[in-house]
Amino acid sequence: MSVRRPVSIAIIKPNAERMDNMAVNRGKQFEEVIQKAFEAVPDTVVVRLHDQTTGYAGSKNPCDFLLYHKPIFFVIECKSIHGNTLSISSNPKPDKSGKLHGFYGNISDYQWEKLSEMSEVPGVIAGVICWWVDKGITKFIPIQILLAIRDCFPYRKSIRFDDKLEYYYLGGSYKEVILRGKKKRVFFDYNMNQFFKEVSKNVQNKSLR
Repeated sequence: MSVRRPVSIAIIKPNAERMDNMAVNRGKQFEEVIQKAFEAVPDTVVVRLHDQTTGYAGSKNPCDFLLYHKPIFFVIECKSIHGNTLSISSNPKPDKSGKLHGFYGNISDYQWEKLSEMSEVPGVIAGVICWWVDKGITKFIPIQILLAIRDCFPYRKSIRFDDKLEYYYLGGSYKEVILRGKKKRVFFDYNMNQFFKEVSKNVQNKSLR
């Protein structure tokens, strides 16, 4: 007489720390893809600012990339987003000294400050390249658009992947730029030549003329 062996089923709950690490790794891989895509464009200077690992208090970067492609100097932060939205508002949390940080979602307070500050320099374009992982959509969003939405429409807490983003003012106009490319298994092979052309067309202000 045969005896059936008991079947053991293990239910493994996702580890929050492991999930966070996976998200961080995916984000770093995305930055590497962006770096290689920019480096493939002739006559382009690409400087990637790696995360600070010195451990010194206050060591932080304002962005992920500094680029120069004549006649424009770019200051770019990269974000990889799961879900439908890029958060631009959140509940702040105190650091060890009690100072509150994290008012503005996926973009750090320091990055908001520095991207805004550097975008005011003539000849500079600053913004965020956002990859909506689940939607297969990647956009460059000038910081002026994000600031306008954040400050003029306080009820808006996030940017959706399918929002059509434009901002006009007396000194010029800003439009989102969709990054085109061929999808591989996970990431895209982006056409950054096309990106530079689209930026020149979609971002118009006096300092770039």
